[in-house]
Amino acid sequence: MFTSLLGPMAQKLRVPSACSVCQSWGPTPICAQCVAQFVPFRLRCVTCALPMTHADQTRCGGCLTLGSALDACQAAVDYAYPWDALLQRFKYSDGGDLRAQPALAETMAWITRSVAQRNQALARGLEDAHRSDWIVPVALHPHRQRERGFNQAAAFAQALFPRHSKLRHDLLLRVKDTETQTNLPRDARAHNMRGAFIAEPTHAARLQGARVTLIDDVTTTTATLGAAAHALRQAGVGEITAIVFARAA
Repeated sequence: MFTSLLGPMAQKLRVPSACSVCQSWGPTPICAQCVAQFVPFRLRCVTCALPMTHADQTRCGGCLTLGSALDACQAAVDYAYPWDALLQRFKYSDGGDLRAQPALAETMAWITRSVAQRNQALARGLEDAHRSDWIVPVALHPHRQRERGFNQAAAFAQALFPRHSKLRHDLLLRVKDTETQTNLPRDARAHNMRGAFIAEPTHAARLQGARVTLIDDVTTTTATLGAAAHALRQAGVGEITAIVFARAA
């Protein structure tokens, strides 16, 4: 059972409630059986986390052909049922009630850690993040953050790495209020994100030669992660990995 493997995070979440997926009553917001059923093992591209079908391939065709701004990328789940609904609740404030966000972020972190118990690549990604010089959530533009009320990547990062001394919210800035990516076709997303981020100029010395782990809640084409990574590369960052909760196929 996954709950026997989760340690302190499971203890924090032991509040009786109905599972958000199957509605069975239990100690966690999503029961261990649903985590097991709806998180099948996935071979993933090492640099963008796209699901792969052949065990002898480590990178997808897109990364092989076009390259990747990321040195590595790990995802916990597919952006599919039931996690897509969970992310919608998380990202859009569960109907406007921001009080739900900390519990939803904790649930996502709990799922991520539970998946890592049987996914060596994700486990290594979490370990590498702890050894990074900086853990950096993908920034929101100030206008979007005021509108939404919070930064979902920052909330997920805080739940996944609580009280981590290397978690920084001030190293990456979103300077372009881009059109929502969900409204754009796949091939237009990278163009939409071009120039969206810069590294915070007053912290440039902290980034020279640094190892950085980017955190986001979901990625569809890695356009946002790529733009953030490009800005960090321009500031002199040496190695950039990413961890996301969900990856779209």
